[in-house]
Amino acid sequence: MKNRIHIILIFTTAILVLSSAGSIKSDKRNSDLKLKLNEVASYITEWDTKNLEVSEASVAWHMDHIYLMVNQLHKALKYSDESNYKADSNKVRDYVFTSNSLPRGQVTAPESVRPAENITINTLQMHYDEALANVEKLPMLAEKKHFNHPILGTMNKDETIKFLAIHTEHHLKIIRDILKTKENKK
Repeated sequence: MKNRIHIILIFTTAILVLSSAGSIKSDKRNSDLKLKLNEVASYITEWDTKNLEVSEASVAWHMDHIYLMVNQLHKALKYSDESNYKADSNKVRDYVFTSNSLPRGQVTAPESVRPAENITINTLQMHYDEALANVEKLPMLAEKKHFNHPILGTMNKDETIKFLAIHTEHHLKIIRDILKTKENKK
């Protein structure tokens, strides 16, 4: 009887350790995403900078696109039906998640996450505030909340957070390059 109790305790402890490890990983990803969003917001003074050698879009466009992505994907996750979630394998997603990067110039943003032509500082601030609040809410969503990406396939909550961090970093690199090139021209 003692051996069975010990085995049950060990098994229960292992489950708790493994589930908390997943939670820690998810919390770290969420924390990384918040840091990236704060870096994005730090470029507000350069919002109208544009450099056609790097991107056809301005710094403001990239900033707003990032915020719109976070807000739209939070909404997609929130309203998804967990019972419809089905994990799938996707070689492109595997590559993106392994390399932690997206190739430049390969995909056009869908209309729902394309910023308006007349972006203002007020719009950027409003979308940033909403994105930051939504990032805070992401960990509270159920694991099987999901969204379907047209290229990367179905992603659950944790995969979506990882994708958002990779996507945000992708656009941060573009913003940094726009500003770096601007500095070199001075």
